[in-house]
Amino acid sequence: MLLAVAALLSACASDKPAETWSGGDPAHLAADQAACHDESAKLDVNDPSNYSDPRYGVTSAMAEAVARDNPLANRGAIVRQASFDTCMNDKGWRQDQ
Repeated sequence: MLLAVAALLSACASDKPAETWSGGDPAHLAADQAACHDESAKLDVNDPSNYSDPRYGVTSAMAEAVARDNPLANRGAIVRQASFDTCMNDKGWRQDQ
């Protein structure tokens, strides 16, 4: 039973579509993604001073509000994904839907 639940959860996790980006120079996509992943990984999601950060303040404040309404949400993952998306947008990339 436990193995079946684990298999189901891993199948659901792998259903996430791959991110596709457009608008920038395709030759720089991998480097821009790496830089943005690095930048978002360094963001301390528990630091309240992030609220005054001009790039990530709104993201941090919104994640805090989500955490209040849904304490089971992974606020760290939400903030890091949002900061990654913001970084990519700043570099001229737009995520395709």
